[in-house]
Amino acid sequence: MSSTAGPYSFTYHEKDLKMAERVFANEDEHKALGAEFMDWNGSKLAASYSGISAEQEHDAVRDAAGMYDLTAFRKLWVRGPDARAVLDKACTRDITKLKPGKATYTCVLTEDGGVVDDSVVFCTADDEFLYIIGTGNSGEVIEGIAKGKDVELEWDKSLQLMSVQGPKSIDILAPNSSEDLAGLKFFGHMKTKLFDRDVLIGRVGYSGERGYEIYAKAEDAPHIWSSILEAGKEYGIQPGSFASLTPIRVEAGLLFHPFDVDETTTPWEVGLGFTIDKNKGDFVGRDAVLAKEGEARFHTRGVSCSSDKLLFEVGDELYQDGKKVGKIVTPAYSHRMKKSLAMAYLDPDVTEGAKLTVGNGADAQEVTVEDLPFYDKKKERLRAA
Repeated sequence: MSSTAGPYSFTYHEKDLKMAERVFANEDEHKALGAEFMDWNGSKLAASYSGISAEQEHDAVRDAAGMYDLTAFRKLWVRGPDARAVLDKACTRDITKLKPGKATYTCVLTEDGGVVDDSVVFCTADDEFLYIIGTGNSGEVIEGIAKGKDVELEWDKSLQLMSVQGPKSIDILAPNSSEDLAGLKFFGHMKTKLFDRDVLIGRVGYSGERGYEIYAKAEDAPHIWSSILEAGKEYGIQPGSFASLTPIRVEAGLLFHPFDVDETTTPWEVGLGFTIDKNKGDFVGRDAVLAKEGEARFHTRGVSCSSDKLLFEVGDELYQDGKKVGKIVTPAYSHRMKKSLAMAYLDPDVTEGAKLTVGNGADAQEVTVEDLPFYDKKKERLRAA
């Protein structure tokens, strides 16, 4: 079973779809905004909104705030005396050190060191964790490790996820939170009341901007969604759709499983080596991934050129002095940077500043290699105090 939107085609196992069937509480709110829906991950996602262009959504995220309904991400509660040990065995990051109120970005690997998933783990209590993933099968890895352990796994079908991203997100949310949201550090999270409804808020996101993910009960989500849009009017907030998510996340150099990263790629190849904790105990794929360090077949980098439109397609081959050195993985057009951008797999010896061509013909488009991200190179906006 599959679903297609723009350049993306999603394929799911039937058992994953059954597991992923869950409540989409804000459907009527999205319909009122003129949403066109796409099926993703066994749920719904706003593909676009009538009367709002992808460029306007993009501008809102960079200049003010944009709000995305990302309920389609899968959410697994891991609870019990062995919860921490189970996740530590599955994840490349040291979960034994993760304290309540903190989250971490991590990978789950195959036994051969390929990336099953990249994911975020929230530690909500000493023996309770909320594990967030997109389309990969790391849940099966965790379920396998959990067998025979004192742990309870619950795929949460009703928990809603709304993501408010942009420099004005804090101005919109903080006055309406019962706790000190302004004091929440990057990758911290807290339980609070937002517009008088109980939520879990994490300072994380998928935009390269300061932002917050809000986890709420299904019955509270429409109230929270509409209240945020109302409170954000004076700041220029816009609802965000999948149409704007791709250029925003490509600017920020953020991966999307399974298009930029999958089981055939190692963390060293796709820029996820920082998630490998070499000093922790055993985890799935540990020996294999450590053995492959320094043996990357390619590195994920950016390529760009000035343009007034998108010039690349997925799979376009890249050449240097007549030699093939890589391929386009995810293209996007940035109207703000006035550039055609792409995340690409390039030979390891191709470095920043190198000039390549898309194709090898006489009129082939020249592009420049850039280290990711394209936008906010030092990630200062993301971690702003």
